Amino acid sequence: MKRLLLALAPAARRALPLLWQGRLSWLRIALVLPFGERAHRTIRSWQDVAPEPLHEGWLLSLLPSGAQDLLLGHPAVAVVLALAMVLSVIGLFTRPALLVVAALGTLAFAVEAGQGVFDHEASLAAQVLIVLVFCPGTDAVSVDGAIRRWRGGLGGLRAWRATPHRQWGVTVILLLLAVTYTTSGLSKIRFGGMSWLNGETLGFYLRGLTSGSTVYVIGGGAPTWRDDLGLEMYTYANAAYGRYPSAVLAGVAEWLAHTPAALAVLSIATVALELAGFLLLVPRLRSVFLIAAILMHTTIGMLMGLDFTMYRLVCFFLIEWELLGVLAARRRARRTSTDEAPPSPAPAVLPDVLPPPLPADAERRP
Repeated sequence: MKRLLLALAPAARRALPLLWQGRLSWLRIALVLPFGERAHRTIRSWQDVAPEPLHEGWLLSLLPSGAQDLLLGHPAVAVVLALAMVLSVIGLFTRPALLVVAALGTLAFAVEAGQGVFDHEASLAAQVLIVLVFCPGTDAVSVDGAIRRWRGGLGGLRAWRATPHRQWGVTVILLLLAVTYTTSGLSKIRFGGMSWLNGETLGFYLRGLTSGSTVYVIGGGAPTWRDDLGLEMYTYANAAYGRYPSAVLAGVAEWLAHTPAALAVLSIATVALELAGFLLLVPRLRSVFLIAAILMHTTIGMLMGLDFTMYRLVCFFLIEWELLGVLAARRRARRTSTDEAPPSPAPAVLPDVLPPPLPADAERRP
């Protein structure tokens, strides 16, 4: 096994830069699937029950009434979205198809926001997809890109391998991610104050007090929150409560829910990580933050059912995986230099039997 890994190491080091060069394409493929599926499910549901937005919002206000009626009621919209999803994934007419997916998804979630349900996860994904429509490298891995390289012949393929894409698209996505995380931490401090850090909010969800459907009760409810008015206005129920896949995870969640110190530590760590979103702009710390963010979303997903898959996908494809090849090459170079170093000379060995000392009078002889 070790010999196989050593044999594959050179090929892996050559492949990592190519994968890194096309990482925005891999992000396009991975992000279109969950984003488009959620938007498609939302639009299909309108054929059964037409939505009635309580608030139009600035985005829907830009559309004429006829376009809104078409979006909300015509079954062909879901078909167009599904076709655009397929074209975006395989990379045929990549940018126009991706623009259709991003636009229809954004409008669908704008209608949901008008009904009082704001999808934070889809909001970031929509912004990232819009950036991918215009930035270089989005169609590096696509049918469109393969056709261009085929027309250019062997020279076109070599030029594609040797010419890196401009990375301003990566920078814009990093900025979006940094603003999203930082403002999320600031929002917790602004609206929850320092009391958000004591862990009561996380404990409220982990104890299953929101395990039912979404609750909008103003007055008259049980005083289960921080006041005596019975005010309950939460939009996220703990979907994982009572449905944990293993007894171990259920025990961990139960222990956390009733351990104030642990809840306080998790709350402080969450806010500290989100407020450190600007670290995404520091190259040496970028990958560390992205891995920490993935771990945070994974933990929340296991304990509360909010897995934020699209967030984790964006973070995963922004990690600088090509550095693994650089680190592996440096490690191999150090190992090679150590193996090829000349051996140090052996120390002189004194004889076991020493010669007898000279007589005393021999030292006086001339």
